Amino acid sequence: MNPEIAVRQFLSLFHTRKLDVAAVRALLADGARYQPVVPIAPVRQGADAICEELERQYELYDECACAILSLAVSGSTVFTERVDTCRQLKDGRETTTSVVGVFDLDDAGKIVWWREYWDGLDCAGQLGIDDQVMRSLMCA
Repeated sequence: MNPEIAVRQFLSLFHTRKLDVAAVRALLADGARYQPVVPIAPVRQGADAICEELERQYELYDECACAILSLAVSGSTVFTERVDTCRQLKDGRETTTSVVGVFDLDDAGKIVWWREYWDGLDCAGQLGIDDQVMRSLMCA
């Protein structure tokens, strides 16, 4: 599969109220790694651990719309510049943040390494919480 198409398909799965974990899992290699916020969040190792983390995140928010502003492919690596907007389940408020996501894919088109770079303080400010609370949410 084309790396760009695979990443676009993957990101489209998050614009939903109920995460389709099976569809997400199908696009991840068994030994995939995921770091939700570089550098503060721990790396999740393995497709099952990644899906568990995503399910945990969907207990906090849903409807994560990923608007891709720029996308570049270098071999099997895909770089995305995005604006992500999520609806917080606690109060229905939307938060919007700029994100750079980097994805490495294997020869079968499965994601083997996914990391996200975004400003946690910006999100914390939108949520009305301090940096330590934000860090605890992302490092659970």
